Amino acid sequence: MKNKNKNNRPLVSVVIPVYNGASYLEEAVDSVLKSTYKNYEILLINDGSKDTSKELCRSLEKKYKKVRFHSFAKNRGLGRVLNYALKYAKGKYICRINQDDTMSPDRIQRQVEFMTSHPEVTLLGSWLMVKDENGDRRINKFLQNDKDIKKTWLKLSPVWDAAVMYSRKTALKVGGYDQSYWPADDLHMWYRLGAVGKIANIQLPLTTIKFHAGATSLKHHRKHMLATYRAHRFAHKHIQRATLFTQIFWIGQLVAGYLFSARFNWFVYRLIKTLVIYRPALKKGKNTGKNIVYRLHSKYASI
Repeated sequence: MKNKNKNNRPLVSVVIPVYNGASYLEEAVDSVLKSTYKNYEILLINDGSKDTSKELCRSLEKKYKKVRFHSFAKNRGLGRVLNYALKYAKGKYICRINQDDTMSPDRIQRQVEFMTSHPEVTLLGSWLMVKDENGDRRINKFLQNDKDIKKTWLKLSPVWDAAVMYSRKTALKVGGYDQSYWPADDLHMWYRLGAVGKIANIQLPLTTIKFHAGATSLKHHRKHMLATYRAHRFAHKHIQRATLFTQIFWIGQLVAGYLFSARFNWFVYRLIKTLVIYRPALKKGKNTGKNIVYRLHSKYASI
């Protein structure tokens, strides 16, 4: 595959929102710069950071030609930052990664090849490598094709935001991110992108995410659960009707989010997701209960 297009513009814009991320950002940028695919740019959007992130972003822009940097004086929120990036980006495809995550060298190459050979796909993710505070790793698996994904997407997130690639033009067409759904504005976007095309996941862990005390998914857990419920209700009304059981599941998920810790809720979510992924094998009797339990508790099992 040729890495240059006709007008010499980058085909891919790697978007990294930055907020108080000075401790992690350089590692994230370095992982992108090691990509085997070369026709990309990196957009660093500083969202009113209070640490040295702004100075670090400026330094990275001066050091690397592929890096472009913009800074907001005051915090505007992730949705607004990503919408700015959609307009500011030069690439045909948006590749997302967070300030505290890293990508494999072949991630962009694999995703570009998939998107160009499957134009019907509007949202492409992959598996994840999840690294916790102790350095332990496990693989987070997502369903592969649109048919299977849309059987479960009203209960389980179809992709992970820091692992996706999507068409910039299509994202703008569906209205971009809606800040009012933060911190589930990504799920709200996935529903709308999935409504106008197909969703897929490459069956390899192409991004490594880190769970730590400052991670947004842990820090704003209750807000996330409420916003997720609202995003589901939006999908029920505008995209795909949910069964009564699914709607009850949403309520239970919301209540659990308020009653129990973020880590406990993530454990239950991983358990449900694993059972969904292994359900076909269970129905066919190809795996014994013992093997399923082993996979559930293995640190490399699906989550």
